[in-house]
Amino acid sequence: MVREITTHFHHIHHNGDRQRGFTLLELVFTVVIIGIVAAMAAPSFSGLIESNKVKRLATEIEWLLVQAKSEAVMRGENVQVVISAATPTWLITSSTVSSGVTLAEVSSANFSNIELDKTFTSPKLVFDKLNGKPNLAGGYQFNIPTKDKVKVIVNTMTGRIYSCGVDGVVYGYKKCYP
Repeated sequence: MVREITTHFHHIHHNGDRQRGFTLLELVFTVVIIGIVAAMAAPSFSGLIESNKVKRLATEIEWLLVQAKSEAVMRGENVQVVISAATPTWLITSSTVSSGVTLAEVSSANFSNIELDKTFTSPKLVFDKLNGKPNLAGGYQFNIPTKDKVKVIVNTMTGRIYSCGVDGVVYGYKKCYP
C-alpha cells in the first residue's frame, strides 16, 4: 500500500511539472519571426500607398474637370479651371467666370509629396457655356518624385477627359497618345 501511494505521488509530481504556457525562448523566437515578416512586407505597403495616392489624385482631377464641363453647360456660364503652382504646394480650382463662384478644389494639402505641372499654354482653362468644350488642349501631369508620371488630358476637339501614363503603362493607366 505504501508503495502504491509513493508511486501515485511520484506520478502527480511529474505530471504537475508539464508546461502550461510558453517559455521565454519560444516567445523571443516568435517575436523575431514576426518582425522579419513585417520588415519584408513594409516596402510593398509603402508602394501600394503611393500608387493609391496617385490614382486618387488622377480621379479627383478628372472629376474636377468633368464637373467644370458639366456646370458650364448647366449654368449657361463659362467655367474656368485655374492652377496655382508654387513648388511644393499647388492648387487647382474651378469657378464660374462671371460670378466667381468656386465649384471645386484639389489641393496639395491632401496629396503630400506629389509634384504637379500643367501642359496647357496658359494657367487658365475655360469650358464653353454652350457645348462644354475647353479652350485649350493639354493636361495636368503629376508624379511622386523619381517615379512614373501620370497625366490627366483634356482634348479640345472632343472635350474628352482621361488619364494615362506618360512613359508607358503605369498604375493601371494606358500609355498616353503621342
